[in-house]
Amino acid sequence: MLVRMAWRNILRNPRRTLVVTTAIAVGIAGCVLAMAVNIGMVTDMIHTTISNGLGHLQVHGPGWDERPELEVRIEGGREALAPELESLSGVQAWSTRVRSDGLVASPRASVGVAVIGVDPEREARVSEWSTSVVQGNWLEEPRQLVVGTELARRLQADLGSKVVVSVQDLQGNLTGRAYRLGGLLESDLGAIDDATVFMHIRDAQGLFEMGSSISEGVVTVIDDREIPAVQSELEARLGEAFEVRSWEQLEPVLVYMIEAFDSVAWVLYAAVYIAMSFGIANVLMMAVFERTREIGMMRAMGMGRVRVMGLILMEGVFVTGLGLLAGIGLALLGVWALRDGIDISAFAGSLDDYAIGTRLTPVLRWSDLWDPVIIGAITAVLSGIWPAWRASRAQPADALRHV
Repeated sequence: MLVRMAWRNILRNPRRTLVVTTAIAVGIAGCVLAMAVNIGMVTDMIHTTISNGLGHLQVHGPGWDERPELEVRIEGGREALAPELESLSGVQAWSTRVRSDGLVASPRASVGVAVIGVDPEREARVSEWSTSVVQGNWLEEPRQLVVGTELARRLQADLGSKVVVSVQDLQGNLTGRAYRLGGLLESDLGAIDDATVFMHIRDAQGLFEMGSSISEGVVTVIDDREIPAVQSELEARLGEAFEVRSWEQLEPVLVYMIEAFDSVAWVLYAAVYIAMSFGIANVLMMAVFERTREIGMMRAMGMGRVRVMGLILMEGVFVTGLGLLAGIGLALLGVWALRDGIDISAFAGSLDDYAIGTRLTPVLRWSDLWDPVIIGAITAVLSGIWPAWRASRAQPADALRHV
């Protein structure tokens, strides 16, 4: 009976109920949709960073964290890692690299670059570099380079052009060799497109006079949730002669940005729910004042104070529930409408360094739907306590004289 009375009461003034419900719906829809866009952007950043060379895990020689230089290497090359990585469950793919800095020069220009030597076949399984090639091929021949289209433009070089890569080798000697541009790639990361040179790992080992040594091993896992377990197992197998780091440890700035997005989301939720609480409280107070005589009559007929409070609180919950349902429906409709992504190519140049692609696709998590519902219900109850208490304190004789 109490539920039926509460439902009828909110329909007695449909215009006021509609205004408040619409305000709640728009606020909730805006929050959920904004969260979906933010989560989509963060997800894209993580995917882009991991697929552009970071991987889920990396293995280095001891001291790499403090001094990521050529001298900190893994002696023995891929054979030092292969037995453990091949037999470790949860590993999807792995590859090895040589990494250092250098200078690439064409007849017209020179640019400081990161020089990365890769195993072409294995690298294709752990990163998207091979599929980012838009002209030429992915290191199919020796003494061949793959560079970004932007770097080629800066060098004023074309596919097939000869360039010289100069580096400081493992012994500290300046050396250089000539290579042909065999491929041009376009990456979502500005650092890859602007200032990175890829070559076969054997060419890199020869250029740096490293023998069979490598700079790092890169690992991808089958399930992202298994990264900590795979990392722990790999550390136990390899021992203290190696450093195993997850992508979160290698890119703490990205982790900080993700945490910052979550904090911003809660600030946004707080602003919406505070505004929503005032709206609900206002509606209930108006309803109480308009129905003072009616409440007095119910009190005179024997309705207890607790039931009066329950009636008013239930009305607030109903109004909030309608707004939440409408808001979540609008949010789901918005996510569906943006399922093909939001084109932000006009800002791509300024977002490359943040690993944000040219199209943002909203990603909706279940928690983004449950959180508003739970917090909304709590807000409705808290907002209705004062009006409900005022209504329950009404004295039947005084209320009946109210005009």
